[in-house]
Amino acid sequence: MRRSKSYFHVSVGNLNLDIVTYVRKPLEPDESLIAEALEIRPGGAAANYAVATSWFGHRAALISSISNQPLSMSALKAVSEKGVVTTHVKIVEDVPGMVIIMVYPDGNRSMIRYPGANQSLTPSDIPLDLLKEADVLHMASVNPALACEIASVAEKYVPLVSYDPGGFVSTARSRVLKTLKHVDILFLNKHEAHVITEGSVNRLETLNVELIVLRLGGKGALAINRDKAWYSRAEPVERPVDTTGSGDAFNALFNATYTETGSVEKALKYATAAGALKASCRSSFICGDKRVFRKQLMKTTVEPVSGSMSSVVTE
Repeated sequence: MRRSKSYFHVSVGNLNLDIVTYVRKPLEPDESLIAEALEIRPGGAAANYAVATSWFGHRAALISSISNQPLSMSALKAVSEKGVVTTHVKIVEDVPGMVIIMVYPDGNRSMIRYPGANQSLTPSDIPLDLLKEADVLHMASVNPALACEIASVAEKYVPLVSYDPGGFVSTARSRVLKTLKHVDILFLNKHEAHVITEGSVNRLETLNVELIVLRLGGKGALAINRDKAWYSRAEPVERPVDTTGSGDAFNALFNATYTETGSVEKALKYATAAGALKASCRSSFICGDKRVFRKQLMKTTVEPVSGSMSSVVTE
């Protein structure tokens, strides 16, 4: 895609150490498994988003708080080497943010999070000049109290503000809802959609946000823009092996394409294709070349949705 300008994203949230084990099945109580492989690698939703944005051809800056320990500094270098601006990342004396991940043969995974140094991030860590330069501000798995403060300032300067609250939907639902008045796009997965609507996904369109994008894993994705909705699904061109970071790649390509084109349909198609592409490699970052991505786009469909949202979400 040819671009008439260089779009700039500011990604706010975690840069973690992902401790990843590839196992044949989920653990049972008192059970011990031998991992087929183990990796310690950079990850975190905000870092994954920034890397995917850079991979797509947009500029990206990461705003995060990380440990000064060597493994965290190595993770920061890896993000920088992907083309992401990391000069605004705060470095503190604390335990690194970590995620323990178990990946199963179908590529799906379970995770245990420890926030560590990520918790030291504050609104003052985001330079106002950076917001004035940005085309997109994305907040990934950010505490809603912090997200609300950041977004209330960013909405004055940034054309597009998006929020993926992640697990905070379950632990701080009311605060997430209060944050939405400052947000243009809300990203959720299927579980989070049920939690935020208290089990009635048809109520998604009543939330106080312009655009809601719902990731359904291997079953596709749904975008709701007021009284209109679209459903997208990808037929993977390569076998899924690790879905870690797929949602973040999805979010990045949705925002990037929507910013360029203003088309929800096209943004949903590119996002769904990016999520499928990411799942095809053992990494928390998006991988693969643009040739494979173009093939994945050809295997990705988008269609309007009529009738009940719940029928799409629960099918």
